[in-house]
Amino acid sequence: MIEGILAFLESLGMKGLFSVMFLEGSSLPFPGVALVIAYGGLLNHDLPATAWLSAGLAASYNLACLIPYFLGNKFQNIFQRKFHKGLKKASDLFRRYGIWSIAISRPFGIGNYISYLAGISKIPLGKYAVLTFIGIYPWCFAMLRIGHYFNGNYEAFTSFMSASPIPIYGYLAAALGAAGIWLYLKAKSQNNKFKA
Repeated sequence: MIEGILAFLESLGMKGLFSVMFLEGSSLPFPGVALVIAYGGLLNHDLPATAWLSAGLAASYNLACLIPYFLGNKFQNIFQRKFHKGLKKASDLFRRYGIWSIAISRPFGIGNYISYLAGISKIPLGKYAVLTFIGIYPWCFAMLRIGHYFNGNYEAFTSFMSASPIPIYGYLAAALGAAGIWLYLKAKSQNNKFKA
């Protein structure tokens, strides 16, 4: 079955890979991780080529993320009437912890929902786009390199992850470290506001 999927993806070429990232960014439920890993095995790029390709994929994802952003922005009143209480809490948290939550959440499933909230919160489009790119670029690069390492076999990757908890702890440590740095910078900027 894997060989059949890989053959199909190979027949689509780069258009297929960019389409995968576009669908992933549009917040449709889509198995983007598995397909990007599969493409990583098919392409067999070196590090510089992977870096450039990741930038293109992040741009494709970024373009698609405008769909939920503008939906949240345009239909804010509809969302607020139906989900007023929940959206108010989410907006308060979003504003409290800042716009960096856009970048930090991108590699995780919640990242797609942040797009709606960013639109509702009227985050400036330029900041939103830059933070989305910053957040998704490392994910694109990592998934392509993982695909290269596992020869595009997503099942081999998942069995490796389940057999070895060390990479999971590494990801957790990296996420906690990023959150710690973010909270430190947030607190520092709050202190600077009070001094001014």
